[in-house]
This record gives sequence, structure tokens and C-alpha cells, in this order.
Amino acid sequence: MKLENGEYLGKNSQTFYADGLIISKTVYREKVFEGWHYHQNNHLSFILNGGNREYRHHTDKIILPGNIVLYHSGEWHRNCHTQHPSHNINLEIEDRFLQQYEACFNRSHIAFKPLHTLQELTSGITAISQRNRLTQTNAWLTAIRIYHDCKAGDIHTATSVHLQLLSLLQAATGKPKEEKYLFGGNTEKIIELLHDRWNESVSLQELSSVSGLHPVTVSRHFAAYFDCSLGEYMRRIRIQKALFLVRQPDISLTDIAYRCGFFDQSHFIRAFKTQTGFLPGAFRKL
Repeated sequence: MKLENGEYLGKNSQTFYADGLIISKTVYREKVFEGWHYHQNNHLSFILNGGNREYRHHTDKIILPGNIVLYHSGEWHRNCHTQHPSHNINLEIEDRFLQQYEACFNRSHIAFKPLHTLQELTSGITAISQRNRLTQTNAWLTAIRIYHDCKAGDIHTATSVHLQLLSLLQAATGKPKEEKYLFGGNTEKIIELLHDRWNESVSLQELSSVSGLHPVTVSRHFAAYFDCSLGEYMRRIRIQKALFLVRQPDISLTDIAYRCGFFDQSHFIRAFKTQTGFLPGAFRKL
């Protein structure tokens, strides 16, 4: 079975079109077709809640909340044992978008190949590279911001969405050539430290010790590689952790703020809105 533009086996509760991009929120509330099928366009699917067991050529995976799933155009797969309800945000990229911006969406996007949960991404017990963890953190937050921008729907939406997706695709293509010159060649160790200590305070002196560089040099390299401050990046990791928890209706926002290392609920709410565009309560109701 071939699924055309913007078409999924579940029901789209909302669909937005942004000049070559199709952004959908898809809901599965009952059993759907479980046979082999493929999609006309490349797309990324972000699992908000629910999940299923997915089969591809010679492989099968359990897909859980927090997974980022990459589907190539024409790639056959089938999904079984879907949990109800399941909610996905799908970012679908038409060929004309790629041609317009001379972009690519191919198997070099290594950061979207593994299927991992948010729990794995924030635990330190994972087989994916540290740089992939960095990209997946940014990918999750970018997808949520894109969906928020579409819901806001003003004259700047299409341009904003295009910029964010192009930046995401570029970040996922592989290691930049200059990476080996940053942090004394210890970039992976820096990322590992930040993700392993996501709910603790990490000092500049610790980063200096791991990299073997002077603190001033570490500061310069941090801005060049992460394109943000240390505090900003640590907030991104904490909000990524919170995305999974906010979807659980039995956990209060105060408890989530405490678990994710924020001083109080107000601080958490401000950081969540800054990183995703949504207030936590609104994201919970998506």
C-alpha cells in the first residue's frame, strides 16, 4: 500500500502545509491496517505517547514514547500491536522542498537511524554516539517548536518552519570537519558528561579538566560547537526529559519541575515555553 502526501494509517487531528512541508498530528484510537506499506515522502515521526512494534526489512523494533523514527520515501514497513491512544507528530518533506534548498534527506542522517526512548537518551546507558544524543535532543525540541509555529499560523510561519527544519537536517548529516579541533578532540566526552549529569550542576572547571583546556578556551569552544551557553544547553536536556513526564497526567507539574532539576514550578514553566513554545499544560493536552 502506498500512502500519499500527508496520509497516514491513523487519523490526522491537525495538518499544516508550509510550502513543501506537511506537518501533521496523527492519532491512533483503534486498530488500523497492519500490512506492509510505504509513504510517498521522506518524513520524521516523533512519538508523543503510545507506540507499536515496527517491522522493516530484516529488522523489527519496539517503538515507544520519545522515539524519533526516520522513514525514507518508498521504504516498506508495517506496524503491529499499536497502543491506543497513540499520538505522533509527523514532519513530512516533499521532494520540491529538498530541490528548492538543495538539501538532502538520505541515509547519511545518522542521528535519526537508531530508535531510542527519552529514558535511554537521558540515562547514559545507550549505544548511540554522544553526538547523536546531542542531535536528538535538538530534534525533539525543534519538532515541538515547528508544530507550535504551525498552530500559531501567522505570515512568518512558513519561513520559520523552513529555517528550523533545514538547520535540523544539516545538524544530522554527520560530524562537522572542524569538530576534531574543538575541546582538544574530547567533544564526545564533554557531551557524555553533560548528559550523564543533566540534573546536577556542572562547573566550567570540570569541563576544563575533561578537555584538558584552559577554562577560557573551553568557553570559546562551547559557544562554537553548541551555539548556546552551558546553562541554555542544560535547560534543553532537562526540558527533553520533561517532555515525556508532562505527557503523564498523574504527575504534577511541581513534581516534574523537581525531578528535572528546576528550582520551582514557575522556573520550569518559563523554560518549557521558551524551548517548545507551549506551556506544559497545553502540551499535555496535545
